[in-house]
Amino acid sequence: MRSDGQISAMVGRLRELRAADRAERLHDSVLRRIEDPLKPKTADGRIRINGILILSASLCGMATGTFLFFNTIRP
Repeated sequence: MRSDGQISAMVGRLRELRAADRAERLHDSVLRRIEDPLKPKTADGRIRINGILILSASLCGMATGTFLFFNTIRP
């Protein structure tokens, strides 16, 4: 069994970790999720968006456009 000192130290470290996690802003989290994992920044410091995210967004847009096109045309 662990002593009370070890348990209280572990609890303190967990509280610090969770406090640091809460301090992270939503904006930073979203930017980290959408940036390219291989080359996240350009030479002038701007982010690069993940290629898979761009591809899936364009496919979703094309599918929506096709759906709307064929549903609005009456034979």
